Amino acid sequence: MSTAAARAPGPRTPPGQRRPASDFRPRDIALAVAVAMAVQAGAAVAVSLADLTVPAAAPEIDKGPSVPVKVVPVLDMDTPLLKLGGTRDKMKLPDRWVRQAPKPRVEQKAFVSPSAGKTEADIPPPEVKIADAGTAPPPPDAEIAKQVDTELDPKTDAAPAANVDQEGHEDGVKEGTETDPLKARAVDLYLARIAGWFSSRFRVNGSGLPPEELTKHKPRAVIVLSDGQMVSYTLTPSGNPAFDAAAQATLEAAKGQALPPPPENYPNLGQKQVSVTFVCRETTCD
Repeated sequence: MSTAAARAPGPRTPPGQRRPASDFRPRDIALAVAVAMAVQAGAAVAVSLADLTVPAAAPEIDKGPSVPVKVVPVLDMDTPLLKLGGTRDKMKLPDRWVRQAPKPRVEQKAFVSPSAGKTEADIPPPEVKIADAGTAPPPPDAEIAKQVDTELDPKTDAAPAANVDQEGHEDGVKEGTETDPLKARAVDLYLARIAGWFSSRFRVNGSGLPPEELTKHKPRAVIVLSDGQMVSYTLTPSGNPAFDAAAQATLEAAKGQALPPPPENYPNLGQKQVSVTFVCRETTCD
């Protein structure tokens, strides 16, 4: 049997009837065109009704109270730096930069000695501390100070002092302006005392915050002092209205009041800037 004979005969058009030119009826085509035009028209109407040029009617976000703040850059709170100085060796070239050797600096104390004087003038002042038994006396080249923050190790290996020929101190820096190390220390203590004076008057009432949230809000202020009084201040808000209002009230109340006086040895410290950070404590905030 051949392959041609095995094929089934295809459908034949009955005699006297024409084969349709398309598989779709005219009404189906008309309905599809109408639906397509309706979709296009609906999209055009939706775009026109949207009116994208008009802002959306979204609820306005409350930004809270705005406080204008004047930013004043302050470098080291205008504290004078200790000036670098020493005796120049003319047989050597000036140094560009040499790591400074820490000079021993010990606290002033009275030592018990069998060779001590027997007169009343040899009795140390009452403010001088008595050294503990067995404490070795300071080396001869040590610098005596009334208060020492950090005792330096005299065995630290360091380079010799800078070969400069100007008045100053071996522990100073080239950018320093103050030649008296005790005055530089007095300025630091005086500014810290002023900052504590303002902080002790800071009170916050009615904040409604839990105890763990009270220490997170810290208003800061830069205060300009002159002749023992506050001349002006710049307040940096913390973001909490109650804390910022309390800090501003503390600063305003300080106007016209006498601030703590400078040390007796340095009565003319001049105009200084002090930075104060108001921090809540259990006794000052609720």
